[in-house]
Amino acid sequence: MNEIRRGETNSVVLARMCTALAVVLSVAGFYLPLVSSIIFLLIPLPIAYLGMKEGASWAVIVLFGVMVLDSLFFGIISAAFLCAIFGMLGVVMGICYRNRVSAQVTLIVGAVVVLAALVGEALAAFYVLNMPQVLFGGEMIDRMESQMLAQMGSMYTGELLVQAEANVHAMMDVIRKSIPFAAVAAALFYSWASMTLGKKVFRRLGITDIPVLPPLERWEFPRLFVGLYILVVLSSYFIKDNEMVSLLSYNGGLICTFVFWLQGLAVLWWFPRKYPVMKPFRWVVAVLSAFVGYVQLFVVLMGMADLLLRYRKKRNYE
Repeated sequence: MNEIRRGETNSVVLARMCTALAVVLSVAGFYLPLVSSIIFLLIPLPIAYLGMKEGASWAVIVLFGVMVLDSLFFGIISAAFLCAIFGMLGVVMGICYRNRVSAQVTLIVGAVVVLAALVGEALAAFYVLNMPQVLFGGEMIDRMESQMLAQMGSMYTGELLVQAEANVHAMMDVIRKSIPFAAVAAALFYSWASMTLGKKVFRRLGITDIPVLPPLERWEFPRLFVGLYILVVLSSYFIKDNEMVSLLSYNGGLICTFVFWLQGLAVLWWFPRKYPVMKPFRWVVAVLSAFVGYVQLFVVLMGMADLLLRYRKKRNYE
């Protein structure tokens, strides 16, 4: 009766291996800054693998084990920051994979967990550690603006200085207003990137039955984003005095535009099925759309049209 069952022994061994791998990835991420972004995105995978194989409780145990070991290397604050984002993302991925939750729901739930971790860490840093507020646009951004204005003073004079200062004020105002959208976009990216890397890694391990996102050419978003965009435009015209409504409208517009852009990229990736000559140019257009305003507008409008007409879907993506 005192003997540990074989299944439990296997779970303990697997948990140790996953803990060790996650800690090694954490250390590599901290000490290899050039590739840290990719390495940190791999941290959820051993935790997700254990959760998928042995259950959520084992994934949570490994998460706490990783945080304890990481705190020995980097301190409790850095360890908590790392585990709250990437560790919790791994737990969520493991639970969703084990219960065969759709890839779309897994992506959204993972993004919500990452966003909650980002907001929680920003609040903890501000109220507990008395660090400058970043996520909600506080002292640190004001300090950045002051430094940029000081540099402008040493580079320009007269009318050029006035114009440069106005440009700095306008740019920093846009950054302040865009912080909520940036946080949401970062959360979605972390969730998507870890799932994409996980798909490749797990397939190499012979695991092919996990839910995966469809190819980009089959991506479809709900039409409600068009209605939301119309509501955002109307609110920006008729409700101008309320600062909170203005902030929500601005970020809502950014989210809708981002969705239209993704839908446009999906159309762009589908084009070679009908027009094979487009295949070599789709990456060029995609990259230009991220930096050139007119190209971006073209992709956004193309995505909005496809969202309304469902052209690819009606043709069964052929």
